[in-house]
Amino acid sequence: MITNISLRTIPDLLAMRYASSPEATAFFTLDQEKYWQGISWKQFKQNVSFVTAFLITAGIGKGDCVGILAPTSLNWEYAQMGALAASILVAGIDHNNPPDQLNHIFSTLNLSVLFVQDHATFTKIPVKHREKIKQVIVFEGNPQHPHENSISEILLAAKALTPEDSINYATPEPEDAAIMVFTSGTTDFPKAIIFTHEQVLAAVNAILGAFDDIEEGTILLCWLPLANLFQRVINFCAISIGASSYILNDPRDLMNYVDQVNPHILIGIPRVYERIHTGIMDQIQKRMWVIRNTIYWALHIGYQNIHKTNYSTTSGFLNNFLWKFADKLILQHLRGIFGSKIRYFISGSAAIPIWLLEWYEAIGIPVLEAYGVSENIIPNAINRLSSRKIGTVGQPLIPNQIILASDGEILVRGPGIFQGYWGNIPEQGKERFTSNGYLCTGDLGQIDDEGFLSLVGRKSDIFKTSNGKWIVPTRIEAQLLHVPYIKQCIVFSLGSGRIAAIACIDRSRFLSNGNSLPKKESSTEIVSQDIDISKLREDLRSAFQILPIHERPIGVIITTKHFLVSNGELTTNLKLRRKAIIDNFAHFIKQLEVEITKATEADNNALPGKIIFLSPVILTI
Repeated sequence: MITNISLRTIPDLLAMRYASSPEATAFFTLDQEKYWQGISWKQFKQNVSFVTAFLITAGIGKGDCVGILAPTSLNWEYAQMGALAASILVAGIDHNNPPDQLNHIFSTLNLSVLFVQDHATFTKIPVKHREKIKQVIVFEGNPQHPHENSISEILLAAKALTPEDSINYATPEPEDAAIMVFTSGTTDFPKAIIFTHEQVLAAVNAILGAFDDIEEGTILLCWLPLANLFQRVINFCAISIGASSYILNDPRDLMNYVDQVNPHILIGIPRVYERIHTGIMDQIQKRMWVIRNTIYWALHIGYQNIHKTNYSTTSGFLNNFLWKFADKLILQHLRGIFGSKIRYFISGSAAIPIWLLEWYEAIGIPVLEAYGVSENIIPNAINRLSSRKIGTVGQPLIPNQIILASDGEILVRGPGIFQGYWGNIPEQGKERFTSNGYLCTGDLGQIDDEGFLSLVGRKSDIFKTSNGKWIVPTRIEAQLLHVPYIKQCIVFSLGSGRIAAIACIDRSRFLSNGNSLPKKESSTEIVSQDIDISKLREDLRSAFQILPIHERPIGVIITTKHFLVSNGELTTNLKLRRKAIIDNFAHFIKQLEVEITKATEADNNALPGKIIFLSPVILTI
């Protein structure tokens, strides 16, 4: 936690870290032979100063804005910290953004300099925006135009500077703009948000205050996009406390290196934790039956243990012995997939299913769910090891104040709240605030007697059925995702006011459980003819059984294709863009409406609660 009152800006953090432990390892990166190489805080600070010198020499300074469009890397951090030292605003741009969103983002920005992964990435930006950028610095490859430089050339040139070549520049003040982030764009194009140096430090203080086990010597794995607000703040926390971060450029390599890195804490998003769980369970399924059933037994004991802990039920000597035996025999080896030091995971960005939280808890890894919004740099609420409750997003993170509006909307106030969206529209974002200064998050929630916050759903996603019942889609979607082979889904309202869903299934996972029929050699349909439709219907009805009749979808569109960022159906942090998905499936939704109308005319009792499938069932679109 930051206790030195002289620390007023982000560069002060690095100066303090350099003074405290210059030779300690700051970052580890993979070299060309895939070996981890460390760099000290002294080396890191020196390279940061080289980037600052280049920017100032190029005429870039206070009041200017630089963008970074590249995957996570050490160069990303050099660029950011080098610009911040000269009071330059840094805009992190996710390189996974589809072309239309990139076009919107660059039309919003007035960039002086762009740091970019390589020239090929630069060419993805529309020409009209490229022409406005004064300087381009590529992280990889050689410059291909007069206004391009490479980061390696900058670092080499700066090393030749002598003390007589020192450059004067304006250092930042606490109230100066520091970093720019973009909203996830679930309902519209991403909006730009600016946070000041003092707001960044407030976030660092808040997080380190909640996690006092993050200290000098803690090992972190930096693998999320650095355009991600939380990952950027965690890296600032690492500078403040002196933790070492391993930087992984390609997030797809996470499970290839996590045991090598051996982190104390892993930060991720629900979709990744789901994929890891699926991969582990698939591997268990392939083991011989004795080993497989032993693992299942150990998991069962793990579930019993967390039930005992969460509900304060007593446990006798035998149960304690069984848990210790199961842990020694099996569970510790499942944890060992993530290394021997792992303490807990932190999950954010979206809600994580309770069953998944319980699975990780059963193997001995708590998943601390957090809740934040782009408009607040300090996470709104978070579970801590010392104070957590499965199924909630924790208690408000000091210094946030959280209350609920009369309709259940979550309202938050605190020093990390933004002042309005940045752009061409004056006062844009002011409508997000109440008269007494609370930010309207757009999320619905509940707060229990102990102050733990639970998320209900997005206010904008809730709809009313034809019989006047309000529907929260996330509740129904959670039930769909209980079906093992359904990987993604969305629940929505048809024009008739009835409930429908789109479910993306993992075809190989479905068929691996013996749910196949003989193929028809003469078939010319685009549907996979080996899918057992009756099994699909049975599994979905079973999943919906727990729901009240009025919450059960009448129609389900099944597809083997998944929602993608490139199709505009997901944000870069894998949140659903509901409107885009509905638009992309419009043709099939119309077919579904026709099928439902036919069924209703034939049987007035068909609604609600019965499932109608499109024909063909599996839509290859």
